[in-house]
Amino acid sequence: MTDNEPPTNPFPASGYPPPAKPRRTGWIVGGIAALVAVLGIGIAVGVVAGQSSERPPEPAAAPGYSMDHVGNACDLVDPAPLRKWSPTPKGPPEHKELRPSKLDAGSLSCQLRYSSGNSLDTAEVILDVNFTNGTAPSFYDNWKRGNAAKTGEGKASGPITGIGSQGFWHSEVYGDLVADTRYVLCVLDGNVSVRVRLNFSRSRDVAQVHRTEVQPIAEAQARKALSGLKGN
Repeated sequence: MTDNEPPTNPFPASGYPPPAKPRRTGWIVGGIAALVAVLGIGIAVGVVAGQSSERPPEPAAAPGYSMDHVGNACDLVDPAPLRKWSPTPKGPPEHKELRPSKLDAGSLSCQLRYSSGNSLDTAEVILDVNFTNGTAPSFYDNWKRGNAAKTGEGKASGPITGIGSQGFWHSEVYGDLVADTRYVLCVLDGNVSVRVRLNFSRSRDVAQVHRTEVQPIAEAQARKALSGLKGN
């Protein structure tokens, strides 16, 4: 190039530089990140929803019983059926109420005795109620284990259904001149164990007491006790 030649113009005739091409890389990266975030939220919501729908139902709460509103354990006992065999009270009712404490969940007991003109003929009902807390073993299990060990002539046992969650009965008959009949019914329901004991002594020359007669009495006593112990 000589001194007389004009300099070459690097721009178009308009005199302005050409417009720069837009850079789309940032938008693309940002769009992808937003899409991933949306998909991630959707997946998380779906997982949580799936877990919620698949969660097993909560177990039903076990029946709760309390002795808070029981002032006298013998209020839970109906002695009228025993008077069929022995109509006369033999001494005052004996009862005990052990209130719940840090060391004990509480218990109740009642004992009623009856006699007749014949001093050999007597009837007795004993109610025992014991509560448990948490995973403590129930008194029902101990009662059942103890009675199951009693076998032999004049002894019998079997299950009870329709009262509480579990139940059993045990009976014993023994004696020569006097027939002694012992009938036990135990039930477990929730946090309470209930035991009803019916004891009869009858001279051999009078009508004897049979299990078919006393079992309905014991079942009614157990239901009465459970009903009276239901929490308010």
